[in-house]
Amino acid sequence: MIGLNDLDFVRAKRMLYADCENTQKLLLTELLYANKDTEFGRAHHFDEIRSIEDYRKNVPLSDWEDYAPYVERLGKGEEDILFPGKTTFFYRTSGTTASYKFIPESEREALSRQALGRARATELFLMFGQKVKNRVFAFFNRSSFDASEGGIQRGTASGRSSELTSPELVRCLTYPPQVVNEFEGEALMYMMLRTSIRYRDVTAITGNNALMVKNLVEYGQAHAGELIADIRSGTCKYEMSDSLRALLADVLAADPARADELERLADEGHFTPRYYWPELMGAAFWLGGSVGVYVDSVRPLLPEGIRYVDVGYGASEAKINIPMKPNTPAGALAVFCEFFEFIPEGGGEPLLAHQLEDGKNYELILTTNAGLYRYRLKDLVHVDGFTGTTPNIYFVTKLADVANLAQEKIPGSMLIEAIWDAAAKAGNPCRMAQVYPDPDSASYVICMEAEKIPEDMAAFEKTMDEGLRSRLIQYDTYRGKLLNPCRVALMREGWADAQMKKYAKGNATTAQVKVPVVIGRMPEQEWVERTLPDPSAM
Repeated sequence: MIGLNDLDFVRAKRMLYADCENTQKLLLTELLYANKDTEFGRAHHFDEIRSIEDYRKNVPLSDWEDYAPYVERLGKGEEDILFPGKTTFFYRTSGTTASYKFIPESEREALSRQALGRARATELFLMFGQKVKNRVFAFFNRSSFDASEGGIQRGTASGRSSELTSPELVRCLTYPPQVVNEFEGEALMYMMLRTSIRYRDVTAITGNNALMVKNLVEYGQAHAGELIADIRSGTCKYEMSDSLRALLADVLAADPARADELERLADEGHFTPRYYWPELMGAAFWLGGSVGVYVDSVRPLLPEGIRYVDVGYGASEAKINIPMKPNTPAGALAVFCEFFEFIPEGGGEPLLAHQLEDGKNYELILTTNAGLYRYRLKDLVHVDGFTGTTPNIYFVTKLADVANLAQEKIPGSMLIEAIWDAAAKAGNPCRMAQVYPDPDSASYVICMEAEKIPEDMAAFEKTMDEGLRSRLIQYDTYRGKLLNPCRVALMREGWADAQMKKYAKGNATTAQVKVPVVIGRMPEQEWVERTLPDPSAM
């Protein structure tokens, strides 16, 4: 598919969507044949597998712990273990029992991700037209942080995606990926803005977490004077390597006319993308899951009338869907990239992609090109229609990110939407919220950093409880029976930023951060603005 021209690529993609069942069978056959002579393939008799039933018989469902010993050996440079040859890269991601998991990449997996990236890009062009790629502001993490014992680079999925992006698309970016590799923290935020607001003709914004845009805009407003002065004079407050300076020679050139325009916008209180990027056509972020609520916080910062598209559901282990319509997190399952199975939400035997039902939730099982076989990703996904015979899916929540004090089983993504809505209706929007289901008091403790401290805390808590009851039928069903009214723990200013940094776990930016909604214990007392009553006294 990678070798096809654009038109044939689109035709091939649609043809594969139309025949989900046989596409998946063919992909699994190719994958098992390619890996039959590996250590894992020999141990599980890949050469004897003739059907999906054989595959399921030979290979049990697996978790990360099943692969950790293999990955340690891959990190030392061993080869032909989970897939042919050595690993080409490790994707660093948060683990549940250790600080990090390192997901290996094979040559075949790199090609798969390249094909999927092209598939997502072509859908964007079909939705918006070619003009959308004239100038793109993208935010992502650095491609590599360190190396394994065997010298293999380890980094983030978004950073690696920038490396696998075609040179044609990289040329459309407002700044090259090398900027993210050289800078971090406040310096990176400055450089992203210094290189990007120099342009007026930015047509698209793309990145994972929309909150990053809000943070960047607020930083830009606080440092508008410095940014404008640098654009006017052709200078930059931060030092950089000679190679990066050469790459940025044109964008760092003095531009008094653009500086005058930006200065006028700043004086008018309009130093936001809505005004300094008036040609914006679309924005691509995560629209679903617990981070989808942040999109509403950036809408006032962007031009009216632009369309919002999901950036695509994926994990460090694999890229999973291809968004094809605006204003929905759903996208066609990437059936030509990985092999998928699904366990119904209520339990049961695994199903294949073409066997799914519209409107149902499923646990996702992956078989990847990089040696994860029947791997339980611990993600719950939802089916929202079909493209051909291929299901359109979106991420609902991590299976661990579920509130369940009284068998209510509310996904974190639903909880955060209800909290966000209730707080806004109470006239006190929250910057971030997490929920601790407190077994001692049989109630939800909503830990939130709000825009302000409510004058009447009791009334605010009542409004929040009523909001949860009106939005969440599961909560309302058990409220008053097995669940007591929710409580609110106001968090000190800065808690939201601290949480983003905590879950970024060393990433160069917070672009990829997924902060869990449901937490297993209360935040540190030093962050609590208002002390909660003793549950035993309630």
